[in-house]
Amino acid sequence: MDYIPHRHAVSFVRPLTRLRIGKQRTFFAGTYKICKLAANVPDLVVYDGVDRPIPDVEHFHGVLLFADISGFTSLTETYTMNSKKGGGADLLTRTLNGYITDIVDHILRAGGDIVNYAGDAMLALWRESRKALSEILTLAVKCSLNIQDKCDNRETEVGVKLRVKIGISAGKLSKVVMGDEDSRYYALIGRAIDEVRKAEGLASANTVILSPNAWEMCDRDNLVVEKIENERAVRVRYIKRDPYFSVEEYVKKSGTHLEFQEVGVSKRAIRKTSRLLPNAQLESVLRKYLLKTVLLKIDDAVPLDYLSEMRPATVVFVNLQFVENTTMYHQCQSIQACCIGINNEFRYYQGRINKVFMFDKGCTFLCAFGLPGDKGEDECGNALQCAHNVHEFCNKLRYVSVASIGVASGPLFCGVVGHPLRHEYTVIGRKVNLAARLMMTYPGVVSCDEETHYHTKMPSSYFMELPKRAMKGVANPGTIYQYLSKKHQKILGKPLISVEKEDDYPLLGREKEMRIFHKALRNFVAAKTKQSDCCQVIMYEGTVGYGKSRLLAEIIRTSQADEMRVLPFELGKMDITEPYYTIQTIIALLLQVNHCKSYAERERILLSKITKPELIEDLCLLNDLLFVKFPISERVSLMDIKAKHRAFRNYVISVIKQNVTNDTVLLVIDQVQYIDTPSWELILQMRANLPLFMVMALRPFTVEKPPCQAAVMVMRSQRTSYVKLSGLDPSTIRPLACQILGVISIPRELEILLTERSYGVPYYCEEILRSLYYSDLIILEPLDQEEEDEIDAVLSYNRNKILMSHESAIFQPPESNLQILGARNKSKLLSFGGMEIQKCRKVIALDRNEKYDNQQFICTLGETVNLQEITIPLTLKGIALAQLDRMNTTEQVVVKCASIIGHIFTTKMLRYILPEGAEQKLNQSLISLVKSRTFECASRSDNGFSALMEENEEAHLLQCFCTYNRESDDHLNEEDDESGVQEKAVVWRCKVMRFCIALVHETANDLWLKEQKKSLHLKCTRFLENAARKCNSCGEGDFIYEHRSVVNFGVTESESTIQSRRELYSTLSHANIRSYSPDKISEQVLSSKHRSQTLSSVPEDSSTSHSSIRLSKYSEQAPIITSIQVPAGSNDSEYIERIDKLLKDCEGNPSLSANNCDCKPILDSVYCPLVRHWMGVGNVAKTFFYLLETAAAALHVSNNFLALTYLTEAENILRLLHKGKPPFEYADTTKNFKIFSFERACVFILKGEVQFKTGNLEEAETLFKKGLKQLNKKFPSFSLTQLITYAVEKYKYSQRHHDRESLTKFADDDISPIVYQQINCLSYLWQAFCLKKNNVHKLPALLTVLTEVNCAEVSNNEFKIIFAYIDAFRCYEFMGLKEKSRRMELLALQKCFALNKNQDGILLIGHLVCAFSEIKLCIGQLAESIEYGRQAHKIAGLLNKPNLDVFIIPILSKALLLTGRHADYVELMSFLKEFSVSRHSILGQASFYAACLDISLQEGIALKPFKECFTFVNGVIDDPIIKSEKNLMLTLHSSVALWFFRLSQWTKAIHSFKMAKRLVTNTNASLFSLCGYVKFLECQILVFRKALWERQEIVMEVYQQTKEYLREFKQRCHASPVFYPRLLHLKAYCHILAGQIGHASHLLDRALDLSKAHGNVLEEEWINTNKKAWFIEDDNEEPENQWLKVAENMPTWEETAGVTQTSCYLLQPLRDMNDFNADDSLQADRFYSKDLQSARELFEL
Repeated sequence: MDYIPHRHAVSFVRPLTRLRIGKQRTFFAGTYKICKLAANVPDLVVYDGVDRPIPDVEHFHGVLLFADISGFTSLTETYTMNSKKGGGADLLTRTLNGYITDIVDHILRAGGDIVNYAGDAMLALWRESRKALSEILTLAVKCSLNIQDKCDNRETEVGVKLRVKIGISAGKLSKVVMGDEDSRYYALIGRAIDEVRKAEGLASANTVILSPNAWEMCDRDNLVVEKIENERAVRVRYIKRDPYFSVEEYVKKSGTHLEFQEVGVSKRAIRKTSRLLPNAQLESVLRKYLLKTVLLKIDDAVPLDYLSEMRPATVVFVNLQFVENTTMYHQCQSIQACCIGINNEFRYYQGRINKVFMFDKGCTFLCAFGLPGDKGEDECGNALQCAHNVHEFCNKLRYVSVASIGVASGPLFCGVVGHPLRHEYTVIGRKVNLAARLMMTYPGVVSCDEETHYHTKMPSSYFMELPKRAMKGVANPGTIYQYLSKKHQKILGKPLISVEKEDDYPLLGREKEMRIFHKALRNFVAAKTKQSDCCQVIMYEGTVGYGKSRLLAEIIRTSQADEMRVLPFELGKMDITEPYYTIQTIIALLLQVNHCKSYAERERILLSKITKPELIEDLCLLNDLLFVKFPISERVSLMDIKAKHRAFRNYVISVIKQNVTNDTVLLVIDQVQYIDTPSWELILQMRANLPLFMVMALRPFTVEKPPCQAAVMVMRSQRTSYVKLSGLDPSTIRPLACQILGVISIPRELEILLTERSYGVPYYCEEILRSLYYSDLIILEPLDQEEEDEIDAVLSYNRNKILMSHESAIFQPPESNLQILGARNKSKLLSFGGMEIQKCRKVIALDRNEKYDNQQFICTLGETVNLQEITIPLTLKGIALAQLDRMNTTEQVVVKCASIIGHIFTTKMLRYILPEGAEQKLNQSLISLVKSRTFECASRSDNGFSALMEENEEAHLLQCFCTYNRESDDHLNEEDDESGVQEKAVVWRCKVMRFCIALVHETANDLWLKEQKKSLHLKCTRFLENAARKCNSCGEGDFIYEHRSVVNFGVTESESTIQSRRELYSTLSHANIRSYSPDKISEQVLSSKHRSQTLSSVPEDSSTSHSSIRLSKYSEQAPIITSIQVPAGSNDSEYIERIDKLLKDCEGNPSLSANNCDCKPILDSVYCPLVRHWMGVGNVAKTFFYLLETAAAALHVSNNFLALTYLTEAENILRLLHKGKPPFEYADTTKNFKIFSFERACVFILKGEVQFKTGNLEEAETLFKKGLKQLNKKFPSFSLTQLITYAVEKYKYSQRHHDRESLTKFADDDISPIVYQQINCLSYLWQAFCLKKNNVHKLPALLTVLTEVNCAEVSNNEFKIIFAYIDAFRCYEFMGLKEKSRRMELLALQKCFALNKNQDGILLIGHLVCAFSEIKLCIGQLAESIEYGRQAHKIAGLLNKPNLDVFIIPILSKALLLTGRHADYVELMSFLKEFSVSRHSILGQASFYAACLDISLQEGIALKPFKECFTFVNGVIDDPIIKSEKNLMLTLHSSVALWFFRLSQWTKAIHSFKMAKRLVTNTNASLFSLCGYVKFLECQILVFRKALWERQEIVMEVYQQTKEYLREFKQRCHASPVFYPRLLHLKAYCHILAGQIGHASHLLDRALDLSKAHGNVLEEEWINTNKKAWFIEDDNEEPENQWLKVAENMPTWEETAGVTQTSCYLLQPLRDMNDFNADDSLQADRFYSKDLQSARELFEL
């Protein structure tokens, strides 16, 4: 067939593109598609581009150069192991291709043609007539010497040295083209191929070897060589002269039948085929040589670099050894037949032939499963079965002597390798080498590695372990197996349920499915005789890992426990190919012949089981089914095939019916998707005629593998219950992980990780834990029993067991063994109440010793482990890749680009970073991705846990909850010009989207290479940086004052820039974005029941999000607190009236109401991503800048935990830079950058602020001092220098105030950023001094606040001056300096009243009255505190400033509770609940539940049931945000402990009490710390009472502890006298316990007087209640404890109809005899004779 060139008329010739190699060499190439196709195949194929019949053989002469590079395997392994999340793929690609390009460049410039790349080697060809081979050999030698000179001994950045060795041969060659209609492959055959491979084998690094044939043909006079001992080949030293061969002429005469783009004089194209002009005929031929994945990228104009990635895949090497003396023709025929066989087998399971090689070892096919676009489920199993089928096929080929196949699975580099003008798509990695070695080491079999064997999940009978053999270049390959497939021997079906029920391991999270089974089985047994239409078949459907097999194992266990006969078995993939295999297994199990070893034994059993004469006569019908040899009956012999088939089916049903009539038989089948069609048909018939109950489990059928008609009829039958398994509830993940690991507790961080990444799928959870365990990221440690302290001894004292009469009715939370065991590593551990201690199930069983049989274990994290940085296990990554590979190319690019942005992304930003071409198809791609549950609208709030495989209607999937503005969102109407009218009918207008499954997001992100990531991250920063400001409501500045101006990042903003930022703000504010930062993760793991109660749903037709509605009506929803009469003579009356008048004048002024604060969504969607994006870019200065800004923004929105996370990262950067190390993975330290001292100061100040807000005052003080030092304002360390400095500052202050004419004069000058931070730092530092546990820091506090005032006044900034006056007022009040406090109060008031009545002025007044309310509460002026708090609350609503309410509500609510204003208290708490839920504030919800516990304990009124409060506390016990708020944690744990202590449920209180006890020592003297401390103090006194009444030996130790706590509490109350009445009250109770009535009465009177003076109605009522009970005159009158009476069923506020009916807890004055048994009551008199006297002595004052 002659080739007729197709002349393509080109009206416009595109210019050549300029490519660069290294820093100096450049070349030019064409930009047509055909040029990109030609780059993937050799000139040998391009020039011969004829579609001839195959196999096609062409003979020619040529010179071969084989270059083998050593070090590539080590390089691949190093980059794979040392990089996070697959980031080594980019470094590997750059290093590998950079080195290969240098080598190939020499070959191409010498006119050579790269035939193919073989892993770490390449084969080059010079094709010429035989007479010209001598000069071409000289040319090849010169090229080889140049390569050795320039490329050998190359150092890489990871320390691996690359070397190259070269072999050269020449002679006659044959090109073989093989394949089918859709694909083509080529290979070179000939003696020269074998010789070049042998020559390379003789070479060492930096040497060139000529084969014997090449040495014979070359110009020997021109070459200087060395002989090789015992070899005909020679080693080349150098050449004497350059070859006469003209490369230009050689290239010019090649491909003359094709058209090429002309090259100018100044341009040089080193490969002619890179300048091809379009040629449709040639292009169609070339496309057949390329993989589908590569073609898709070329067609979509996507750079081929996007194909390079590290991914899990399976490699299959097939090697054919031919019969000796086989002719070339027969070899070609065999290769073609094998190629067709491989394609036919592999293509169905997405396997591909990548390359074909011909060397002395025969013909080798390199195949791969799981390449991009071809990932599928059960990849390893498919690969092994295909390999087995190919092996059997090849063994039948006449001229193939041995067929060997090696299979290996694992992480591989899959990508384009080579030169920009000549490259190939291939796979490289340790597993590729291993598969190749397996192929050659174990000839004649299908061998596989241990990882492939594990992931196939096939029965062990399918494999046989092979003996260990040494393999070149492979160390520790693990166990090697031979794959035998199923039918290596004939066996009957056995009960192969792979997962059996294990003792002590309860089935978790499948209660609903088990109830369905039990109900159906009961109904079936009841209706068995009637054969009514009850459920007879239950089918459980679920994808891989959903726990189907474990569910069946539980069903088997429970059924066998009920003495039911169960027939269980599991099917395999190959069983579907055998007719009646399932029926064979059922019969074998039913008749119990499955274990028989011979046919005779089976026949004897069958004769004993089948007794009916009519059945015995036709036993021969079972011959083929059960492998028996009964004689053929006359009746059967006369049947035709159809009649015999009908008789066989009826006979089987009759046999089964005979054996199941009298018993209830349960048939349990796993993996029923593998039931063969004949068996389905017979099962359908059995279901209608037999009383047999069937339970089946299956994976979902697919479009490619649909069920047969009989299976469909069974599934759709009314007598079949079809149950689709969903993911487990998040609350089940924690006990499941403990069960898998065999531990009693896991870290909270691990639970969060499992909840995020397992999606409720047990298999995912197990694989993640397995990966973490074998990577030593989690550690399983024996739990040591702690020594009991006195609290354990008191609370676990069993001599007198206390039982309350109504205890059974009180809510009893589940006991936890961990609560009893103690507090070892309690900050890391998470107990799971209600779960019994589990034995090890899976992971730890692999290496646990017998000595640990009775040992309890806990799971902890390894040191420096960051779980957010771990790689995805390959098994799970493969599942995500399978989903990605089902997408088209554009959808893949969209998903991968979205993964760079983050879990949540805006469509506008996605459109901005998409490569050219993909942007035009974005709309349709998004619609498709939403339908496939890859993306969803992020404006919708989540309601509960969404199962991974949950089905939804298309209309529901395409819902969008974003607001749409037609004017500002015109870009959403843009469509692809090529799309039709119908495509334009659906326009996806969603603004903010998110990934449905985080696993897909992470996997897609890992597929990028480093340089690609950098480029996209840089695009993201350009898009986001303009929005990196505060929201409009907060002033649009930096979160750190003037931060940009200090570090010179400031830019001049245009109007368009400002408008773009505001549009982005609008997008973020209208979308109810659920944050994906670490602080929000903890919210996501709350129980779905609790979340469904707290999260609000969004109406489908709503034009605005639910949260937006809530916030827009903030002032309307805020409760109105009624005014209270301030006591006569109060100094605050005038100011309260004046502020009220001012606020009344401001009502109705719309200019005062600010926009809703959007700083939270800006933090989540702008600042947090910017940190990640700048890290991805590698810019250290920008990364550090945004770390600080993000931390400041987190503090601005009261997220201390998130702020600490980013500040810790900033500290790590400083530390690593100081050591001269890269601060993060992609950091570019080659560029000059500077970390300013101002930023270093900000690190200390911001971290100090976090430590201060979380109660760590010592750390905060140290950090603030370091910050001041960085700001050139060092704080004096010694008392003397502090005294001198105080005198100087006092003199400055007095001089300034003496010289000042007016204290109300305004100055609006800008304040210096350094001075601003100094003032800010000093403002926190004085509070750290004041809130210390003792009052020994008076001088430092006074010095600090005075310095702050001076700095503020010098700054001439009025707002800072007022804030400084407020701080001074508070400080002096804490110190007890009334005169100075009053003076500063007046100055602050005067300044505030003189302010303009704009938003800023009113907000400043709001801060002032907040401070007043707090101080008045602390000193006991409750009426004034309520009035100021009421005004602050009103200002928050007036200005739409919820953050102001966040501060004032806890203060105001405390004052309301103390004064007995329950109606206002309840209304305010209801508002706090709604406010917290709408903003997803876990701190707000915690404050609400703390308030609920408070009023329940104090007044006996339940805002929420204790059960709900206790569930919440347990749910957030280890939440990182809650843990950082120690004062709040103390309140919660003390309240829970006090509840149980009052009910005498001592063991239930142990855990909470111990937590509170630890927190007491770590908290400060703040108001909210004392609120928790006072409850803990009551707990401690109840513990003392228990020890005293029960006459325990350690009563003295408990007393000393109680006395110390009382003393410390009194010391802390120095600044908060409002707690004095409670302190005196509790002290009085201690004296009552000791029998000191006089002391108790005196203390009660003092407490009562203070309560009346404060207006503390709550304490006054409680004192009167106890006083009446303690000093009762009638001994026969027993006081009634009202609180205990109502605790069983505490009334709600609604039930009391708004009328206060308080029930105070009675502190029992005498021992309650009802708490003891009868025997113990006989010893009462002896008790008081000794221990009571000791108690009296102990409490002498």
